[in-house]
Amino acid sequence: MSQKEFKATAQDYLQKAGNVSKEYLNLFKSKLATTVVDTVYMAEGITKNVIPGNPVTRDYEVTKHIGSAGPGLLWKLYAGFKKSTKQEATVFVLHKKSLEIFSKKDRDLIVEVFKKGATQLARIKHPRILSLQHQLEESKDSLAFATEPCFSSLANALGNHENMPSPLPDDFKDFKLLEVEIKYGLLQLAEALSFLHKDAKILHRNICPESIVINSNGAWKLAGFEFFVTNNNDPNDALKFPFKEWDGSLAPVLNPVLEYLAPEYGLSSKCDCSSDMFSFGMLFYSVYNNGKTLYSCSNNYSAFVKNVEELKSITNSQMSSIPSDIREYLKMLMHLNSELRPDAGQVTKIPFFDDVAVKTLEYLDSSFQVDNLQKSMFFKSLPQIIDKLPQRVCLQRIIPCLEQEFINPDMIPFILPSMFLIAEQSSNEEYVKYILPRLKIIFKLQKPIQILLIVLKNMSLILSKTPPTDIKEHILPLVCRSLETDTVEIQELCLGTLPSFAHLLDTSSIKHQIIPRIRKLCLESSTLSVRVNSLICIGKILEHLEKWVVLDDILPILEKINIRDSAVLMAMLGIYKIVLSHPKLGITKDLLATRVLPYLIPICIDNNLNMKQFNAYMSLVKEMLSQVESEQKKKLEQIEALEREKSIIPYSIAGNSSSKPKEVIKTPDTMMDQLMAGYGVATAQNTVPPPSFSTQSLNTSNSGLMPKKELTLNEKQELAAKLERNEPKISSSMSLNNLKPANKMSESLMDKNLKDLSLSSNQKASQINSNLDLLTQSMSGTNLMNNNPLRQFNSNSSFTTSQVLPNIQSNQNLGFFGNLALPAPNYNVSQINSSMNNGFNTHSISTSMKNSMNNIPLIPGPPRFASPVISKPNNQTVNNGHKSALDDLADIFG
Repeated sequence: MSQKEFKATAQDYLQKAGNVSKEYLNLFKSKLATTVVDTVYMAEGITKNVIPGNPVTRDYEVTKHIGSAGPGLLWKLYAGFKKSTKQEATVFVLHKKSLEIFSKKDRDLIVEVFKKGATQLARIKHPRILSLQHQLEESKDSLAFATEPCFSSLANALGNHENMPSPLPDDFKDFKLLEVEIKYGLLQLAEALSFLHKDAKILHRNICPESIVINSNGAWKLAGFEFFVTNNNDPNDALKFPFKEWDGSLAPVLNPVLEYLAPEYGLSSKCDCSSDMFSFGMLFYSVYNNGKTLYSCSNNYSAFVKNVEELKSITNSQMSSIPSDIREYLKMLMHLNSELRPDAGQVTKIPFFDDVAVKTLEYLDSSFQVDNLQKSMFFKSLPQIIDKLPQRVCLQRIIPCLEQEFINPDMIPFILPSMFLIAEQSSNEEYVKYILPRLKIIFKLQKPIQILLIVLKNMSLILSKTPPTDIKEHILPLVCRSLETDTVEIQELCLGTLPSFAHLLDTSSIKHQIIPRIRKLCLESSTLSVRVNSLICIGKILEHLEKWVVLDDILPILEKINIRDSAVLMAMLGIYKIVLSHPKLGITKDLLATRVLPYLIPICIDNNLNMKQFNAYMSLVKEMLSQVESEQKKKLEQIEALEREKSIIPYSIAGNSSSKPKEVIKTPDTMMDQLMAGYGVATAQNTVPPPSFSTQSLNTSNSGLMPKKELTLNEKQELAAKLERNEPKISSSMSLNNLKPANKMSESLMDKNLKDLSLSSNQKASQINSNLDLLTQSMSGTNLMNNNPLRQFNSNSSFTTSQVLPNIQSNQNLGFFGNLALPAPNYNVSQINSSMNNGFNTHSISTSMKNSMNNIPLIPGPPRFASPVISKPNNQTVNNGHKSALDDLADIFG
């Protein structure tokens, strides 16, 4: 579809849009149609002329437009790479559509001239001449060929941006050629002309910035052979080149640039090798003069003739931009007399080019011709020169030359110091672009061993500039290989370097790739320094590890170390201290108590430790013990608090604070018994278990709880019936033993209560209930005398239990039911009253009661009395008391 057809179609489509004002629609149609047509036209041109049409573009992937070169800057330079090998390249493309501004005759001539130049370029092979990767290919729409990677033409670098991409690439913003780049570039051109004139016997005829290409490494390469001529004489005769006049009837791009053309083209109608040297001198001048020539001709041959006549006298003001040490030589190059101009070989020997930086670059370019001994000496001194070179020169000129030596592994140890020095002076972006791709090649090399040494020594620099993804992919394998090597120095360097980039590695990489190799060195290495450095390395990377990794993988390594050198022991101490004190890590109480402390305590008495080291170990052990103590105390306190919260204190009938029977602890007989008793531990020798009903039915647990075996309903009925048949007839003389317990009763109240005691029938029920209280106290395992109010009597009283209770009969071996069958003792009421009237001796009573009560077995059940000594109470009272006792027994036994 042609441009007109497409525009008409777009307008027709836009006219179908409804509800739009006519004026707005017309404006919109016009702008949109123009934009769409231009965009499609541009895309169509790129598609046809750059990518699918030309055979070169089928073999090479074109990425972006980077510059222009050749006559009229008609060659477009595209960055790209070869699809099959991914080799970088620059594709030169001449779009025939761009020649439409010329006449049909000129278009055909331009195509022929450009084809001639590209073809000749393919025939010449020299380091100073642009090299081709793919020969010229022609299609219906374009001419194209591929060359080595290029930056731009010299004309672009000097500020001529014609036929360049828009917007201008960032590389050309504020771009300025450096002094060393200019010097070495001019020297390279002189060497190229020397080759053409002496060896190839070719006259270039168009030495100008458009014919010079700067490659990606910053080297100046000669190109633009569109107007070259060859020697007509025999090889053994003097050179003679045909003369071609400047034809003003043709387009300017079909003639050499007048500003750089030698005077003899307008004065004497002859040319030779000195004509190219004049052009070289004019190029020299324009480079130092920001791209401006000595005069301007504006494609006017008459103006050119007039200007060349003024070359007889070049003023100092015209040479002000030229360095003083080259001005005289430059005047000679631009002299009207061609015989006075120095040839290309003589130009290379001018003292102006005897610069250290220039000579360094020159040597690097020709280093392939030098043996290894001379190379090694040069590379050793190269770091001293690099400090004097601009960074761009180092990146674009030094690094590529050094990379060429990678094919010779023996030279790499001499090259690496210079590379790392340049890397240190580079930004991170420059490092990633120019240096890291070359270092990746070195990271894979294992021999010679000096490569690993140098890389490890500069690892901190590498890590500071290398992206994390590249560290894991390229540097981590290098470190692993270093740990596996047999060279002690490399192992120690690697161990010392590893902590500096451990934070860039993930936990999995450290656990599965780093720690196993360090463990092997730590446990199996025969060199003490390697073992110590392994432990130090572990200590430094602890903060980057997870707690579970440390507990599972690191601490077991320490437990397997059997060497007891002081350096190893102190390194282990440092690891334990870091793990113990670091807030992210820590050692559990159980691990400290069961594994760490049992391992560390024997080390404390090792003879290899001095006083300071011993104190350090003891301090650590005490710190660990303190942690165990504090955590265990806290745990026990929490357990006790939970038990207090969950426990329920039972309320007993007798008013006791606990129904749990107490163990009777005898006085410890031995030191061990005393020690155990002092810590609250009851032994079999000093503990008397509480009595029980029988071993078969009522087994009491060690904790004093009720019997585990419960009585059946039939057994309970039999007990109740037997209790009714053997109803005790309680004597009033037992009233002193049946006083209800009272806690914290004042002495005056007790005296008053004792004096008010009577043997009236109204107290009979209380006496029976008191006996039941005695029963309950015996079952709960409580000392009968603990709550007896008689113990609070005045010690001056003369009342004794022998006077009051003379005939208590008991048999501890008979148990509860046996005591129920015993005959009741006889008591005389008058005896009791007389004794009470004579006054109580509380001390005697207390002592006698205690001795008597100690004879009562600590088992449930009251003593049985033979016969009552008081008048028989009315049946109602006795029956009520009897019923109350049975109810209490039923509650106790379930």
